[in-house]
Amino acid sequence: MKEGRLSSALQERYGIKNPVGKVLWHSLNESGKIGVYDMKFGNTIVRNLLAEDIEATIEDDKDRAK
Repeated sequence: MKEGRLSSALQERYGIKNPVGKVLWHSLNESGKIGVYDMKFGNTIVRNLLAEDIEATIEDDKDRAK
């Protein structure tokens, strides 16, 4: 995933107006699952977002293959 939409509850918590952000980094465990993301929303960076708090908006080729 290259971009994702932040859940509405977290938009309010972090004061983010535009909920679509760019993925800066993500964890990857041994089974290939992503646990947490660091994302940038405008000038705000939010770290350690859980995968279930993000909805993919733009995926890259390797994400589509899963």
